[in-house]
Amino acid sequence: MANNYNPLPAIGDIIWCKFPQHEDLGHPGPKARPGLILNIFPELHAVLIVYGTSRTDHVYQGEFVIDDQLDTAGLSWPTKFDLNRLQKLPFNTEWFAVAPGVEIATPLPKMGVIPPVFIPVMRAAWAKRR
Repeated sequence: MANNYNPLPAIGDIIWCKFPQHEDLGHPGPKARPGLILNIFPELHAVLIVYGTSRTDHVYQGEFVIDDQLDTAGLSWPTKFDLNRLQKLPFNTEWFAVAPGVEIATPLPKMGVIPPVFIPVMRAAWAKRR
């Protein structure tokens, strides 16, 4: 049985997520990856999260890359976030985990936050989603 993480993350947090694969929605993906919190749902103890990947060679409409201030974001390498791939997921141990190598005072899956300089970049990508 999955246990809830408390407290809920904040909008803009980057967290470690077992994002579901396209072909298996509703089930945690086999590989955890960074995700960006876009919204929270306290009444459901859930979050709206954006898919993240280290594959940054092609950036399409609705996508943006955090490639600077990686320490603020808690990322080890540049990471692309795909605003076309969103999921509302329960914020629990079934879907989220503490990222490897992340040393934080609380045992939460939070890695960092979106650097403020990337907020306009994210908004521009949001406006161009498919």
